[in-house]
Amino acid sequence: MSALRSATEFVEVSELEKKRFRIVVDTNIVMGGLINPDRSSSGRVVRLWLEGVLEALVTEAIRGEYLDIFSKMRFGPAEALQKRERGLEQLLAKARLIQTDLRFECIPDDPADNRFLECAVAGGACYIVTQDRHLLSLGEFRGVRILTASDFLRYYQKRSEGE
Repeated sequence: MSALRSATEFVEVSELEKKRFRIVVDTNIVMGGLINPDRSSSGRVVRLWLEGVLEALVTEAIRGEYLDIFSKMRFGPAEALQKRERGLEQLLAKARLIQTDLRFECIPDDPADNRFLECAVAGGACYIVTQDRHLLSLGEFRGVRILTASDFLRYYQKRSEGE
């Protein structure tokens, strides 16, 4: 099964994948999780992604946004910077790259947020995890629930305990 998906391609779901949560993670969650990995909801989401419990989807546009914002996060001790850099590299290596021609214009106040909706719909995600008020105000988009990191973790915990 190819890691690249098009908007029209049927997304096959193996038994293993059915047990994982397929999500799109907004940049604010990734960066927050890299900065504060041990004491934040964002950090717990990032950890679940690194452990392979979550299947995170990205497009080239989202990957580019991660890298652009990360390049501006050059603060703190050198050791902390290196740890965050390794963390981002690991996250991107574990992400599933989605190709899509979908274009939505649902969020005029912040058009870049539409890239997360496009990725989620094209990749068959169940959730977008974000702290962004524009995305959160939608609540749900084409069957994709849009949740904060803490709300997602509460839902994840309930689902995990129910299995």
